[in-house]
Amino acid sequence: MRPFYNLRVRFAECEMSQNEVARRAGMAPSTMTARMNGQQPFDAWQMDAIANALKIDRADYGKYFFDITHPGKKTAQDERTSKTARRANT
Repeated sequence: MRPFYNLRVRFAECEMSQNEVARRAGMAPSTMTARMNGQQPFDAWQMDAIANALKIDRADYGKYFFDITHPGKKTAQDERTSKTARRANT
């Protein structure tokens, strides 16, 4: 499953593209893409701005911004961190 699946579904429910959400949240589209691909984590202000644009309640942040459905599943960030650590140890 791609990172942030529930957030992507919410984009569709609100009939907004990822770029439209980025614009409404005051983010560059490239920044949003990096976050959505799991290359960089969302900052707190970004989560708040995106949630505001998509009318996501703060109590639901876990569902949209954190992969709580697959505990222990490695993310793209986890894989990069592991590779970096392995290179540093060789």
